[in-house]
Amino acid sequence: MKMYAKIDRSTGGIVKRKEFDNPKRALNKPFVWLPEEQNDKPVFNKETHKLVQTIAQSDLSDLAIDVSPDVKRVFGWDVVALNSEEKEKKKLSKIAESDVDLVRFTEVILVAIAQGDTLEKDSFPDEVWNKVNARRTLRGESEI
Repeated sequence: MKMYAKIDRSTGGIVKRKEFDNPKRALNKPFVWLPEEQNDKPVFNKETHKLVQTIAQSDLSDLAIDVSPDVKRVFGWDVVALNSEEKEKKKLSKIAESDVDLVRFTEVILVAIAQGDTLEKDSFPDEVWNKVNARRTLRGESEI
């Protein structure tokens, strides 16, 4: 079975979508069923780009011309560079993802201070400093 879209030829709009197995298609009517195809998503760098879905469909508005049996709707993808606002949101979301870890580390520090412990850089495992430095790097700050 394959997905088909019933197209209003005067507007190009979709009236209905349905799965069929080789339906009989009247290609000379104001409404026609077109098969739909989906292209594979391309590989891209999610840090710098995003996918925008595209739909390719022939102009069917001339009702005096029968629709070719080869015409179909094709769903594709364009790879588009992220704008500066989207890049900033992505960066902030990465920082926010590590907030839970930072809260846990802060609690350990506060407990140590309350108990009179002496804290130094070596008081914390490399994992802690790796996460702290990752956050600092995302903000454009130098590593500790």
